[in-house]
Amino acid sequence: MKRAVATGLLSLAAAAFGEAQALPSSPATVAGRELLAAGDPLEAAGAFHRALLDAAPGGFSLRVAVYCDLSNLEQHVRTSGNPEELFVLRRSVDGRPCLALFWGLFPSRAAARAALPSVPASLRTPGQSPVAVAEILPPGEPPPLQVAAAPSPAPSAVPAFVEPSPAATPVREAPEPRPAPVAEAVVSPPPAVGAEPLPPMPVREGDAVRVPAMEVTAAWSALWDDAFSQDGGDGFQELGFLFSLSAPLNRSLAVVGEASGHYGSDDLTDALGVPLALDRDILGVHAGPRFTHRGAGRAEPYVQALVGWTRTGLELAGLREVEDSFSIQPGVGLNLRLSRSVGLGLGADYRLVLGEEENRNEVRLHAGLVFAIGDR
Repeated sequence: MKRAVATGLLSLAAAAFGEAQALPSSPATVAGRELLAAGDPLEAAGAFHRALLDAAPGGFSLRVAVYCDLSNLEQHVRTSGNPEELFVLRRSVDGRPCLALFWGLFPSRAAARAALPSVPASLRTPGQSPVAVAEILPPGEPPPLQVAAAPSPAPSAVPAFVEPSPAATPVREAPEPRPAPVAEAVVSPPPAVGAEPLPPMPVREGDAVRVPAMEVTAAWSALWDDAFSQDGGDGFQELGFLFSLSAPLNRSLAVVGEASGHYGSDDLTDALGVPLALDRDILGVHAGPRFTHRGAGRAEPYVQALVGWTRTGLELAGLREVEDSFSIQPGVGLNLRLSRSVGLGLGADYRLVLGEEENRNEVRLHAGLVFAIGDR
């Protein structure tokens, strides 16, 4: 009942002032703050996990960042002054143990979003967003808090019993000894100097590390073919399209499938000087792996290696010829995220078309929109 009343008062205060509230005071909360200040964030995460389970505050918190390099976490905590609103929890990123840093408790998502300016400047990054407390708790039970027993006070000397005289004042019974107070959780010492640090791998969340369930690209594309640049042709086909689907398997690796088409024409004359138009169309279907670097900013560069099929069509004076060929298409690109769901995609590819009589070299440029769908 007391916990429910305290939680209700905490919610009312947060709604009234729009400020972040610290975790409810408890031995686990005190231990977590002391461990975090002492440079032991891993043990602090377990203490804060226990404090959240004991308090069951519900509501929301602001996710500041996720750190896989603990030295970065300790530096940011020191720079911010380690306020009471900060707490850490364990998190796994690509199977690697990391720590997530959070700011305060709020009764609603709107209250948490309104308190974004209250995050210390040293911890503020674009894309920070509220998260439900129920969703950030790691699975399983946290490790138990180690509690040291306080030494029992030495018993005071008891005077020998003296037979009172009839006129003496009656002897009062000695008061019962009070139980020894329970000691606070023992704070582990900071890591020894010279200990081997974890490999550096800072991971910033919110704006940085979102991995969509699927990415859809629709783009304009232009292509140059060296075979069509001969005999007076320019070989450039500026009218084209690209449509691709990317399905991420993890944070870096994805499987890509794409279809593209390019169209152009050359003006020719026959032996009698009659003007003719040579129409060209190149259709391609390719698939393969893509490796994307998803860092702390909005830019996500990638490299990919696709293989597939290319169909080349030529039409002159009503006659049409078609050639199907195997093709190899490595490429690079850059996705610039404009918002959580929409980005600008830029890319360049080289395509080797293995023809029946000769191989062709093609260079392709494309630009368009990238739509992120869902979350992985």
